[in-house]
Amino acid sequence: MIRILVSAEKQISLTNINNVLTDAGYDFTAAYNHDEVLKKCREFKYDILIADSNIDTIAFINDVLTLEPEIKVILSTASEIKRTIIRTINTGAIDFITEPVDKEELLLSINRAVEKIKLVKENTLLKYKIETTDYMVKTDCNFISPHKKMIEILNKTPKIAASDSTILITGEKGTGKKTFAKYIYNNSSGKNRPLIIINCADTKPHQLERELFGYVKGAFDDTVNDRKGYFELADNGTIFFDEIGELSLQTQLKILRALKDKQFSRAGSTRVQYTNARIIASSSRSLFKLVNEGKFIEELYYILNEFEFYLPPLKNSYEDILYYFEKFVEEFSKQKKKKVNTIDENVIEMLVNYNWSGNINEIKNTAERVIILCEDGRITQEMLPSKFIANNKHDFLVADYSKQKEIIIRNFEVNFISKYLQLYKGNVAATARAINFHPVSLRQKLAKLGIQREKIKCN
Repeated sequence: MIRILVSAEKQISLTNINNVLTDAGYDFTAAYNHDEVLKKCREFKYDILIADSNIDTIAFINDVLTLEPEIKVILSTASEIKRTIIRTINTGAIDFITEPVDKEELLLSINRAVEKIKLVKENTLLKYKIETTDYMVKTDCNFISPHKKMIEILNKTPKIAASDSTILITGEKGTGKKTFAKYIYNNSSGKNRPLIIINCADTKPHQLERELFGYVKGAFDDTVNDRKGYFELADNGTIFFDEIGELSLQTQLKILRALKDKQFSRAGSTRVQYTNARIIASSSRSLFKLVNEGKFIEELYYILNEFEFYLPPLKNSYEDILYYFEKFVEEFSKQKKKKVNTIDENVIEMLVNYNWSGNINEIKNTAERVIILCEDGRITQEMLPSKFIANNKHDFLVADYSKQKEIIIRNFEVNFISKYLQLYKGNVAATARAINFHPVSLRQKLAKLGIQREKIKCN
């Protein structure tokens, strides 16, 4: 879905552009000045910006591209200042149209922008090679998000996945660890062999050991037949231990022996069997902490931690919150044959301010709920669970909508920037790289918000 942001100081120009986009079926949002454009670009991800030009155009476009480097810009202008527009194209604008706006000229310019967007996506897929394409098809969640950290993870994953190394996936519950494990498997040399997924939290220890190693007839009172275990069945394939931190110490010890020696025996038998099953494990708990508490075997931890992937939570990335919410809204609207035209801005505020302890899973459930309740193409706050309203009650400090919105955005910016400044010990350049912000713009933002990096550095 191509998202377009439209900005024009003249109401007649804004109306004309909006009418053309509406007739053409494009999804767009209107802004009435440059400041509002910048504010909206901070709140949401847009693909194309259509804006009028004035004496501040070059600085404005630079500010927009600092916030969203991949956005395609189309400028509308009167013919007498085309020279300024040509200069602006060199700063990032890809096209321009003349006023009054001509329908065919505007749609042609948008089509050119859309083709450029498609080309960038195709080049990205080539950069990640065919593995990314396979992953997008075979898994149920698109990890290619606006989050820089996630793209960095995807960049290095195929090479590690192609090896036979053990992999540990960490992160809060609901961050997509199981789906990411499937992605690793799909890019491994054993992708045509079995993938066995074990939910360690929901399986009783004695039952899990039987399933892992198998048994022979008579090994237990209730066994009347031989049974192959997962280590045997997954030979040359992959075993994924989901939430491995929940295993008992006894089971951990048996797994450790199998991984170290590449061999095991069925219960009730002394016959040694060899295995080269590839192991992927996940944990929402800190295994290092569990080791220090005596609840996890240290040697097993280091074997599993040959390569570790940490999947970040959503609460620190409002771009990802909106990205995944929109993605699932689109997915469920297609499934349930509904059309969504509008997401109320107060819904966006509530989504951004919510803690999302359930991460991607919780966003997916919330998106499905609102699509079920949506009847007129508009998503409103009444469709959200009551916990969202309760979560935001204490933030509504003023009755004026615009002022309240400014308060919420300011609070988010202060908390978000302060957290990363503290992480990078007050280093503005390092912080700017981490949050995908231009260093100069970040210094200006610090001054505007009154954030004193010296105090943060001292803390």
